[in-house]
Amino acid sequence: MNLPHLPTVTSFLALLAQEPGSGFTAENVAARPEIVERGLRFLNLAYTAVWVVLAVYLLSLSVRLRRLSLQVRRLRERAGL
Repeated sequence: MNLPHLPTVTSFLALLAQEPGSGFTAENVAARPEIVERGLRFLNLAYTAVWVVLAVYLLSLSVRLRRLSLQVRRLRERAGL
């Protein structure tokens, strides 16, 4: 059995098993502002991605609604209503 991600998982589990004082605390992170900067960059990208997906979804709904209303109007004209 070949598990290519096993070292990554085990290192992550080892990080979780560490004492709370030696993990990511405010003191440790404050000493390394690049960690905070990288985290904020990822947060900004995730926030932007969510808004882009939402905008595309709403645009898609708008286009579909417009097509549906045109189709209903054509059907009413055919039916003579």
